[in-house]
Amino acid sequence: MDTRTRALDLGRHYLQTLGFNGFSFQTVADALGIRKASLHYYFASKEDLGMALIEEYQKSYADWALKREHLPAEEKMEQLIRMFVKIGADHKICPGGVLCADYGSVSNPMKKKLLQFHLGQKAWLVRTIKQGIQEKTFRKNLPVEETADLIQASIQGGLQVARIRGEMKSFKILGKTLIQNLKS
Repeated sequence: MDTRTRALDLGRHYLQTLGFNGFSFQTVADALGIRKASLHYYFASKEDLGMALIEEYQKSYADWALKREHLPAEEKMEQLIRMFVKIGADHKICPGGVLCADYGSVSNPMKKKLLQFHLGQKAWLVRTIKQGIQEKTFRKNLPVEETADLIQASIQGGLQVARIRGEMKSFKILGKTLIQNLKS
């Protein structure tokens, strides 16, 4: 694995366990066993590393969603919950949630990139909810946009609550409840 990829892996780990403000560029360089100046060869700054991480998360989420495009809406939602259970089981927070917590201290370009990531996830939820309504699996009277917002907020907040409690049971129950409340 090349140094840039290793730096991204470390950045991802630190971001999802410590938050963006919980680690420094020096932390990543030290973990790689290189000088901070050498890390600048790959990323001009910690912000550039953060931007690259958000881009990777966007691509990863898009790839994840594409692989599930053929599934019924309810199965897509179940797999979404399972993805977040896996994140939480590793004692991590989803990247969107952790960056929202650090939102006030990141640059405007990072804020814009984070908003794109967030809106991409919301768009997937909107499409999936509409699909579930068309399949007659989800209630036809669901307010689609608001339901997508509710799911996003519940998943991010639920993952943080489960982390504080040191257990994933509450998050799994929350996920089942979210899906149950969508159904006809």
